[in-house]
Amino acid sequence: ESIMAHVGTRPDMQTGLIQSLHELKDGQVVRQLAAYTHDAERDLVAAQDEDGASWSYTYAHHLVTRYTDRTGRGMNLLYDGTGANAKAVREWSDDGSFALTLEWDRNIRLTYVTDALGGETWHYYDIQGYTYRIIHPDRLQEWFFRDDAKNVTRHIHTDGSTDDYSYDADGNLQMHTRADGSRVHFEYDAAHRLTGILDGEGGAWKRDHDAQGRLTEETDPLGHKTAYAYDKAGRPVRITDAKGGVKALAYSPSGQLLSYTDCSAKTSHWEYDERGRLAKATDAAGGATSYRYAAGHLEELVLPDETSEHFVHDAEGRLLTHTDALGRATRYSYTRAGLIAGRTDAAGRALRYHWDLLGRLTELHNENGSHYNFRYDPVDRLLEETGFDRKTTQYLRDEATGVLAGVIEAGVRTELEFDSMGRLTERRAGGQSERFAYDRDGRLTEAANADARLQWFHDAAGNLTREHHHYLARKRTAVWQHRYDELNQRVATVRPDGHVTQWLTYGSGHVHGLMLDGQDILGFERDDLHREVAREQGNGLSQRLKYDPAGRLLEQQISRTRPGGIELTGIQRSYSYDKAGQLVGIGDSRRGALGYRYDPVGRLLEANSRVGREVFAFDPAGNIAEPPAAGDALGHPAGKLLDNLLKNYAGTSYRYDERGNMTERVRNGWRTVFAWDGFNRMTAATDQGGATTTFSYDPMGRRIAKQSGDATTLFGWDGDLLAFESTQSRAAQDEGRDQGFGVHYIHERDAFVPLLQVRQAHAVLLGETTDTKALMDANGGVYDIEQDPLWNGAQRRVPAPFDRREISFYQCDHLGTPQELTDHEGQVAWSAQYKAWGEAREAITEAGRRAGVRNPIRFQGQYFDEETGLHYSRYRYYDPESGRFVSQDPIGPAGGLNAMAYAPNPTAFIDPLGLKKYVILGEGQTSVEAYAAAMRLKFPCDEFRTIKKDWIPITTASGATQEKFGSKAWEQKAVAANALWVRQRAAEGYDFIDIGIDGAANRSPFYAAEKKALGRVGAKVYRSNQCATVAARDGAKESSRPKAKGRYGR
Repeated sequence: ESIMAHVGTRPDMQTGLIQSLHELKDGQVVRQLAAYTHDAERDLVAAQDEDGASWSYTYAHHLVTRYTDRTGRGMNLLYDGTGANAKAVREWSDDGSFALTLEWDRNIRLTYVTDALGGETWHYYDIQGYTYRIIHPDRLQEWFFRDDAKNVTRHIHTDGSTDDYSYDADGNLQMHTRADGSRVHFEYDAAHRLTGILDGEGGAWKRDHDAQGRLTEETDPLGHKTAYAYDKAGRPVRITDAKGGVKALAYSPSGQLLSYTDCSAKTSHWEYDERGRLAKATDAAGGATSYRYAAGHLEELVLPDETSEHFVHDAEGRLLTHTDALGRATRYSYTRAGLIAGRTDAAGRALRYHWDLLGRLTELHNENGSHYNFRYDPVDRLLEETGFDRKTTQYLRDEATGVLAGVIEAGVRTELEFDSMGRLTERRAGGQSERFAYDRDGRLTEAANADARLQWFHDAAGNLTREHHHYLARKRTAVWQHRYDELNQRVATVRPDGHVTQWLTYGSGHVHGLMLDGQDILGFERDDLHREVAREQGNGLSQRLKYDPAGRLLEQQISRTRPGGIELTGIQRSYSYDKAGQLVGIGDSRRGALGYRYDPVGRLLEANSRVGREVFAFDPAGNIAEPPAAGDALGHPAGKLLDNLLKNYAGTSYRYDERGNMTERVRNGWRTVFAWDGFNRMTAATDQGGATTTFSYDPMGRRIAKQSGDATTLFGWDGDLLAFESTQSRAAQDEGRDQGFGVHYIHERDAFVPLLQVRQAHAVLLGETTDTKALMDANGGVYDIEQDPLWNGAQRRVPAPFDRREISFYQCDHLGTPQELTDHEGQVAWSAQYKAWGEAREAITEAGRRAGVRNPIRFQGQYFDEETGLHYSRYRYYDPESGRFVSQDPIGPAGGLNAMAYAPNPTAFIDPLGLKKYVILGEGQTSVEAYAAAMRLKFPCDEFRTIKKDWIPITTASGATQEKFGSKAWEQKAVAANALWVRQRAAEGYDFIDIGIDGAANRSPFYAAEKKALGRVGAKVYRSNQCATVAARDGAKESSRPKAKGRYGR
């Protein structure tokens, strides 16, 4: 739209070669952008960036034999000749990493590629250079069949599964037949633009474009439409969602995003410096974050509360030091190949990383000096890992296919089976078996084990509309039904006993109310950032919240308004923080003052409250330890727990099995023994008095039953949220009576923070499980859904609305931990005083006792078991006395280096699943999104972020949207924006999960840039779960990306 800058060149007057590039203003040099040095042979030997850092190049016969990055780390090349036709036959880094040797067969079109460890890959190609066969280092083969236009028509994978592709006369992909026989169809307009996709289940997804080829409208299979409008430069300026909500974007003349207004008319703003770098981001509430740079890299981050964090990078952007607002510094070091070598925190604790020549992590030394080892096969698949506790886990693969066949964990074998799409269909361990089935779009539709059978039903857009949870031992079925709005967000649920919860939303789905059985129960007011600032409860209480500039909860007031408008404050809490955002104090009108003190890395050292003074100590790896004895003036450090397994603490002793599960606890002389199944789920707890409590789980690992004494409690689940419990005596169960009690739990939407508890003096009414065999026998061997009582409405209930006297309201603190339960009259019926790590001292009023009020909810996602004193937290059990889990994290190192740890401190962190925030990356964005979606379903309280929602803003800010889509200029700017986004997420503390490359013929420059950026900043990167990766890739369209336009990041 206008000229933003003039660039001038300065040539060498003798050679004519460009010596430098400069930015000009009014004909005068403003600054040097780049400088170039050539030798006498006219070869480029150095290239300097605008900050004075240089790349260097060495030659022989005009062939580059070595090049270095701006920190002097180099790659070396060897050629098979000296002329213009010489080919590079070997490349290696200065320390030998990433070495590659290439050899061309003299008789056939075959290239041998040998990696740094001798692994050899054979690439067969036709006369036009197209690959048709690959033999991998494990000798498994991959085949590509092509039509006359060289489009891949069949891809046979190393496991023998096959994908088939068909094309129209113009080379557009028309149909993809996947390995399971499911088909995806594609439609195009006359300009070859994709206009429709028919998915595996028949759902039709439509796209419309304008004359310039820009996407103007998307329609999902349910008819919901999203529309896009653009400015003259082709940038999206307006997005209208299916409910009519409008989002607006505004840009600078150079194409950088200046503002974004959401569909609630809340606007965020961005400002840039003279080099086009983000200088300031202001949110819709006016909170401003400022960015300052040095040598091209972020140097200082000033947060809305005016505290600042500082960063030091090397010339390639690798993070060297991060200093928080309290001056606490974390330092990073790197290998000669540029991989992270070490991290030393503000307390001087060091992590050390060791890599093999292929850049694979082989050994990790933790702060205690213990080591974690990894071993891989020739194609980079993990074969074995040995933890800090020296527990060995082996991954067994079928030699003929490479498919994961089993896992041996400390001698316990789990056998795995997968379908042709790589989706898990069965797992067996310890005499148990669990089975899984999927639809043609890869969605899980059924799962079963000996205790439960689960079924899921979806609409054409993929929304989960119905669930059947069969409790096999009880022959009862919980039927859940869900309704969605035009944005495909769930807005109502019919619970198994017929009661209905309904969310009232505005804008893009922000909640402003909750109704139960048509009655208004909760109303919410939100600020410009859509945070809750006020809540009106159905018991006459109201809550007011205030936040500090950094978004932390500052004040919480719960009051009642009497006739005449007089507001009486009942509960008031205030929160104070230090410069690093650590909670240092709570003023509570009911509990008095609470104070906290931390060590240099944020671990809780001391907590003071009416409960008393609690003092904590930790070993270097974060294991809780006995604090120094009183009078120990030297403050001797805690001894190191080399295997991370706590044996003794606060007078309690613990023992574990080979897999790290707690098998015995002796507390104050009282012994409890714990039993575990083949899937590391606690199945029984027996105390020394002989009392045994048993537990049962569904195939998703959710606890569905607890048998304690004469009582059985069934648990119902809405995803990963505990939705109800229903307790009955054995006699009541046997006689089919509903005598007992039931409790419904309702949480904040998509969160583990409890809102309501509804307690009823009878068990939760569930439907009788259909005897499918009997039904089919009576119908000539055919199943008729119209005759199934679970479907035909014969068991449908329309109960009377909940009695308001049955409803209690949760009043939670800044972390979502229940502090009080208030009854229908607004009176406190239950309250708790907590120790730092979650032990609760409960108080129940007389009215609450008469009503049978109790509350087992503790930290987010935790349920207190009176029988064991432990908290069940979906995947594991937590011990509030020691502040640790009693079994290891099921996701391994991806959940943190200490597999038993809960969180650095319990005043600022939650771990409701017993599991954090991750960025998912890899080749093929569709697969990345599918993997992230699967992880969100499995671990809904962890954050799994992808670049998708930020793509438009970052490519706009980089200027990529001003270039022709797919051009080299577009790709260079988009790739650079992609890498910057990764570095920013690393600086924000995200860990990364890498799903690797896909089966496309060409490699993604975006993925390559992401990997390079991660290596520079020293971010923690985990390999993705193999099963989930296969499912994500097989359920996604494989990219047909073109070759990259060039190399980037030099």
